[in-house]
Amino acid sequence: MIKKQIKKLAAASYTKNQLDEKKVKKIVKFLSRQELREYIKILKELEKGKQITVVVPHLYKEKDIEKQLSGVFAGKKIVFKQDQSLLAGLRVENNDLVYELSLKDTLENLKSHINA
Repeated sequence: MIKKQIKKLAAASYTKNQLDEKKVKKIVKFLSRQELREYIKILKELEKGKQITVVVPHLYKEKDIEKQLSGVFAGKKIVFKQDQSLLAGLRVENNDLVYELSLKDTLENLKSHINA
């Protein structure tokens, strides 16, 4: 089976933007070990494209942040992670794009601008 066909199978594994367990089980039965690895890799890429990760220093205001980001990233699932090393702010990871909105990043940008 070629990669294009496996991509089509991965895309067909979704029902209403949700991964359908029944469809996945049916598809997996007919794949070889190598095709299964490729199928899982493509599913992970698709899932990564359907969600954003928000890294915050504290998880206590996640509902407020989710409300604001849901308008910007419509149709994407928002996943929160905690990172104590962020001083004040947050980091948004959207697929391969990373938006750093923290005090630490701002200070480092000012420092590099002054030194340049």
